[in-house]
Amino acid sequence: MKEKHMNFGEYIKKKRLADPRNLTLQDIAAQLGISISYASAVENRTKHPYDGEMLKRLAEFLNLTDEDSALMYDIVGRETHCIPYDIEDTFSHENIGDLARYAIRLSQTGVILEEDWKAFIKQMEERGEGSL
Repeated sequence: MKEKHMNFGEYIKKKRLADPRNLTLQDIAAQLGISISYASAVENRTKHPYDGEMLKRLAEFLNLTDEDSALMYDIVGRETHCIPYDIEDTFSHENIGDLARYAIRLSQTGVILEEDWKAFIKQMEERGEGSL
């Protein structure tokens, strides 16, 4: 299964088990200051994903790349029906967020197409330092 289609528990378990430190749920629980049973429940999807600060600490502890962290935040956002934690302030409280929300709404009406987004992103990546 592609990582972007995983649920949060599957994604975190995969990253934990792939870590060369042979991390256990006990390691995750200790790092986040939670019980092992709670960490297990999150991985097994009987509890909701962690909140923003815990996600940030988890990403750092698992040494996730920027791309992996962004995907983790997106997965949690999708599961909780919330704006991903890493872009919440920008998306909700800054002028650029107003523009982004407007552009997304134009996409919903068919004014901006997927090809337009791809061209824009490619142009920005070429102008900057690349992708995440």
